[in-house]
Amino acid sequence: MGGLHVIGTERHESRRIDNQLRGRAARQGDPGSTRFFLSLEDNLLRIFGGDRVAGLMNMFKVEEDMPIESGMLTRSLEGAQKKVETYYYDIRKQVFEYDEVMNNQRRAIYAERRRVLEGLDLKEQVLQYAEKTMDEIVDAYVNPDLPPEEWDLENLINKAKEFIYLLEDVEVSDIADMTVGEMKNFLHEEVRKAYDIKEDRVDRIRPGLMREAERFFILQQIDTLWREHLQAMDALRESIGLRGYGQKDPLIEYKQEGYEMFLEMMIDIRRNVVYSLFQFQPQGQPQAV
Repeated sequence: MGGLHVIGTERHESRRIDNQLRGRAARQGDPGSTRFFLSLEDNLLRIFGGDRVAGLMNMFKVEEDMPIESGMLTRSLEGAQKKVETYYYDIRKQVFEYDEVMNNQRRAIYAERRRVLEGLDLKEQVLQYAEKTMDEIVDAYVNPDLPPEEWDLENLINKAKEFIYLLEDVEVSDIADMTVGEMKNFLHEEVRKAYDIKEDRVDRIRPGLMREAERFFILQQIDTLWREHLQAMDALRESIGLRGYGQKDPLIEYKQEGYEMFLEMMIDIRRNVVYSLFQFQPQGQPQAV
């Protein structure tokens, strides 16, 4: 009538597991008992002071099969379990923080993708992509801190035409006397005119085709570049631990580089969508004979 008696052959690294075993012995107030049999060769004892106990046993010539029961040993063992639990807790916490970086990026990219799927008219979004791309080109080739004679306007125009070939009539002389802000506004207007021309040409083949193309190219670029970004983030996570040898916090380095990589991916999505839409050349359907 003494209830269930549980015999444990070792102590687990976590006290929670040991307590679960004890709970099996006295479920819901039923009588019960537990007894653990340990060896000095168990991992927990070997790592946390088992060698010292073995040295004492050899010194006092204690027989190998003689059991040792000591409150001090039990407390030492519980202290070792606490240290192991703290160690694994820190690992889980760090893993969670690494995962949280990806979760934040995942939420952002999924929100963008959902906006594209639910959006009925994506023209304005594509135009914003194009305007931001023009702003980035201006900032890359024009330094406001330098005199206008040193601005690389020719390469600026050539780069803009690479993305939007319908800007063929825009010349360096059109922007030579402009400020940086005026250049951006001018290119914004030219981009909108070029997009209207492109839309008119495409919709002549089939009405509404431009709207379908916008959704297709945005989703295609998001899906393709997001997969590549996931692989790059995995590679970064595997190698970031080496930063610790340079007295840098790997987690902080991972967050910073991961954020920069995410921004670069979003820029690439935007630029690729603009380039693809302006290069889009649909074929007309053959006429029925």
